[in-house]
Amino acid sequence: MKFIPLIALSAVILTGCGGSGGDSNSSDAVSSNGSNTSTGTEGTAPSTGGNSETTGGNSGTADPVSPPASNDFADLMLYAVNQARSQEQNCGGTMMPAVPALTWDYSLESAAYRHSSDMANADFMDHTGSDGSSPGDRIEDTGYVARAWAENVAVGQKDIDAVMAAWMASSGHCKNIMSSSVTEMGASAVENSGTKYGIYWTQVFGRPQ
Repeated sequence: MKFIPLIALSAVILTGCGGSGGDSNSSDAVSSNGSNTSTGTEGTAPSTGGNSETTGGNSGTADPVSPPASNDFADLMLYAVNQARSQEQNCGGTMMPAVPALTWDYSLESAAYRHSSDMANADFMDHTGSDGSSPGDRIEDTGYVARAWAENVAVGQKDIDAVMAAWMASSGHCKNIMSSSVTEMGASAVENSGTKYGIYWTQVFGRPQ
């Protein structure tokens, strides 16, 4: 019998001063804007209060994305995300317009690596770290001052194409990837062959103050 690995996903969308929440599903999204909080897979990222970014007109595509400069993980992940952002996407029944490309940020990468390493070492998947840290805590600990941020996590997918396909097929994760509230990202994948899931993925998105 062929073994099919368990694939689990989780997403959290938080902006402004942050928030928390979730549900019992393996995929969840949370949004917060001040005192207004909603939970569930239909959570969306609210406006950050400034001028929202637009792609111009009603176009379903943004500027073309250049192929990755190398086969480095960062280049490949950034390319995959920006390819998705360059076209209108259906995120669980919500049409998300094409949005500008993100840039890579090493502080956000550091926050992602910290969480992927933690999940891989302790063999779990959650937005709360084994030390009790939230995504916002981990971002803040790098010195990054965020006006908006979001996090996607997943476990078990073998490569970037597989994890991106899983995230884009999930409403909350797709909305994080397609959010116009963020301008930068970092990501990490950490492997531990002695664990249940084998590989642990984290994407962290942000917009600096």
